[in-house]
Amino acid sequence: MATKKSNGELVVKDTSSGDLTSLNNQQVAAQLHALAEQVQTGAIRGYEFKQTANSVSFTVDSADGKQRIIKKETVLPGLVRRQTDHVAQQPPAERRKVVKELAQEGLPQVEIAKRTLRSQKTISNDIQKLKDDGEL
Repeated sequence: MATKKSNGELVVKDTSSGDLTSLNNQQVAAQLHALAEQVQTGAIRGYEFKQTANSVSFTVDSADGKQRIIKKETVLPGLVRRQTDHVAQQPPAERRKVVKELAQEGLPQVEIAKRTLRSQKTISNDIQKLKDDGEL
C-alpha cells in the first residue's frame, strides 16, 4: 500500500488486480496485507480504511506525519473511478492556495483539513482569511 523511498517520499504500492467490473475482495485483502506490512515496519503512523457497497478507500499517514496518501476506488455499473491524492504539509501561504482551490470545488472544511494535514479550525481560519482578502 504505502512505502517510503530512500529520499523519505511516501508512495502507494498499487495492488489492484485490474478487475474493472466490481470491487474485488482479493484486491482489498492484498491492500490490507500491504498496509499491515507497513505498520509493522514503522513506515506509517496512522491509517484509515473504509468500505461501502460500491467503494473502498484507504488513508495512510507517513511515520513523520508530514505526508498522507488517500486512495479511493468506486465501482458503479459502467463506471470505475480510481483516485489517489498525495498530500504533503505546506507553509501557510501555499496551503491557502490549496484550501482556496478545494473550497471552490465545494469540499467541506473537514475534507479540506484531511487533504491538507491540518485541523478543521485551521482550515476555517484559512477560509476566513481568504474571504477577508477577497480571494473567496
